Amino acid sequence: MGCVEDGLDDAPPAGTVIVRPMRHVRAVRERHSRQVAEGAAAGESRSARAWSWALGESVVAPVTGRLTDVPPSRADIDGEIAEADERRLRGDHENRADGAASVLRWLIGADDRVPVRGKDRGELVGGFGDVVRSPDQIAQMLDDARWQRRAQPQAADYLDGVIATLEWVLGERPQAPISGQRSRPVTTRDLKQERLHAEDLASQMGVGIKLAITWLLGDSAISPVNQPPAEAK
Repeated sequence: MGCVEDGLDDAPPAGTVIVRPMRHVRAVRERHSRQVAEGAAAGESRSARAWSWALGESVVAPVTGRLTDVPPSRADIDGEIAEADERRLRGDHENRADGAASVLRWLIGADDRVPVRGKDRGELVGGFGDVVRSPDQIAQMLDDARWQRRAQPQAADYLDGVIATLEWVLGERPQAPISGQRSRPVTTRDLKQERLHAEDLASQMGVGIKLAITWLLGDSAISPVNQPPAEAK
């Protein structure tokens, strides 16, 4: 599942509301299946059923158990996520609905955090370490940030933080923007430490660094370039 066969269409199955490339879906699902098998029978896992249901392989919704159209609609999926959230708020954790909701959120693009455990989750979706963005996506974000820097000089401090972070990750800057540490390649640990430094930096540049790293790790789907500095505190 982790690799794309020659000639295989990378688009999600017709009629589904999945937004992820199928090479990413297969890679993440394969690791998820291994992790489920290590802990319990796959057939008993709501999160395992979330994959088959969202992909149109099953009519049984993973959280509520109701029968739906194949493949399910966005409204069907949103309903399952909402039910999982309600159960979590009630403290009802034993049914493992949270895991199913995490899978569904990732598949429809509502959450960029890869719904599996372990190291190098980013590599499953074209990134590295825990970075879920591909080099091409990071380079495009860097171009956007540089353009915005020229177009919005009033946001220069904030965008300088974004630009410095992305240049560092891509290897265009030899050292981290705040700590000055040098490491190649930049690791997940490096990024998280730099984010902690950014949180202690009382400036818009610190905010830009923090939000760029948050985007890189998938903790936010919001583009750091399109985040107005006044709202980024």
